[in-house]
Parts: sequence; structure tokens; C-alpha cells
Amino acid sequence: MLAELNPALYVAGVSALSAIAYAWLHYRVTSFKNRRVDRIRKLVKEPETTAAMPTDVLTDKEEKQERRDMVRGVKTRFSVIRRTLVACVVVVWALALTLPFLGKLPSTMISVMVAISTAVIGIAARPLVENLISGIVISFSRQLRVGDTLMMDGQYGTVEDISITHTKIKTWDWKRYVIPNSRMLNKEFVNLTLNDSLLWAYLEFSVSYEADLDEVSRIARKVAAESEHHNDQEEPQFWVMRMDRESVVCWIAAWAETPGEAWNLKSDIATRLVRVFREKGIPTHAANVNLRGGPAAAPSAGL
Repeated sequence: MLAELNPALYVAGVSALSAIAYAWLHYRVTSFKNRRVDRIRKLVKEPETTAAMPTDVLTDKEEKQERRDMVRGVKTRFSVIRRTLVACVVVVWALALTLPFLGKLPSTMISVMVAISTAVIGIAARPLVENLISGIVISFSRQLRVGDTLMMDGQYGTVEDISITHTKIKTWDWKRYVIPNSRMLNKEFVNLTLNDSLLWAYLEFSVSYEADLDEVSRIARKVAAESEHHNDQEEPQFWVMRMDRESVVCWIAAWAETPGEAWNLKSDIATRLVRVFREKGIPTHAANVNLRGGPAAAPSAGL
């Protein structure tokens, strides 16, 4: 059937389809790249949105350079992806042009060529090909993007860069956690900023059974509401979660603008609660520890 086709018409048809495929891929890759770049530029207007732990250690010049590096990394990645996809289109185009003539080649030669190609790709280039394909899939995925804050493998940090072969995560203590894309594609993680950066931060603490829970609730709500890291669009919430053998376990929860602010909010609430409980003489857990000092209440003989 292919032998009966007009060669010029066949070549023109294959070339036209290849040109259409190239134009569509170029449009899609450019569109994704522009959306990713616009998102990063919007995020980095406030450095806290792209840091697992807000800090003032960087100067304004260093912060601007970090933002430029993030944008440059995204542009470079999508440029490599575009070139890779174009190369694939060219290879498919060349194979399609030679398809009518394959029947004229000895079957032994075709088998040898296929075997050699498979061996080279399967053995020598397998890690590179796996990471390359995984990098392309991750780049077009909406589940993982540069600037996202993650919890993964016990690590808490932000996605600093996604190259064509590796994903780099900056943890809260500024270490770099580098993962090959082939592994990253199969990992389970919690994306704290997938849809928005707001986070419902909660702190668990305990008080003695002798404590007035109404007063504890009032204090905890007031402490959370007065924190500078609290998003005041909704009042903090207080719950009694369970009754342990020597204490009542409570939660205080409040909204924060970003995961980094949520980290600071929990620390701020804990610090303020300890101070207020000490001032008010509210007994806590651990066999009625007296925060004011002096001897603690002795446990009863039956405990």
C-alpha cells in the first residue's frame, strides 16, 4: 500500500503532520513555561511564601539573585524539554520518511540495528532516559512546582529547582535534598501549598485535671489571636482532644498565611502559653508540675 503512494505526496503529508506536531508542542511548552514563570514572580514578591522557614539572613541583593535563579531554572528546564520534544519529532519524521523503504532492506540488517539501539538505550542510557522522561512528566504536572512547600521522607522544605534530571528541595535548615526525577515521580508527599498557601496550624498541649478548662480555652484563644503570625480572617479554635491518665490533652488551632508563618505561629503560641500559665498558676501535665516554682503536688497513693 505504501509503495503505491506518490513519493512526493507522501513526503509532503508526513512533513505537514510533523510541522503541525512541532507547532502544537512548541505552543504547549511555551504556555506552561510562561505560567510557571508568572507564578514564581508572583510568589517571590514576598520571600516568606517561598521559604520553609522565614529568615532575614539574605540581603535584598541576594534575595533578588535567588529569584532570578528560580526563574532562570524554570526557563532552562522548559527550553531543554522543548529541544528534546523537537528532537523526538524529527526522529519520528525521519522514521516515517524511511518507512516505505524498510521493506527493501534485508531483515537481518534491520534486526541488528534494532538490537544495537535497544542495547545502547537500555543499558548505557537507561538512568538518563528514565530521569529525562520523569522530568518532563513532573514539569507538566500540577502536583509539584517550584516554590511549593512539601513534607516528604521526614523532610520539610520548599522546591527550589526542578531540573530535567533532578528535583532539589531546600529544607527548613537550608540543606539541599536532591532526588532523581525517576524516584521523585514515585514518591508520596504532602504538598502544603498545592491550591493555596494558607495553613491550619495547631498546637497540642496538656493541663492538669485541676485546671479550669474554660479559663484555659479563653487564654489559648487570646494568645493565638494576639500573635503577629495569625491570619485573623477566622477566630482561633480550642478543643479538648482526650483524657490521659495524668492530664487533659488540648488543641489550639489558628490560620496562618504560609507554612513558614504556621511554624512561627505554633512556636509563638507555645511560648506565650507557658508564660501565661506560669503567671496564672495553671497546673500542667507531668504529675501537676508547678510552673511558679516550689514543690510539686505529690501524687496520690493510688496512682
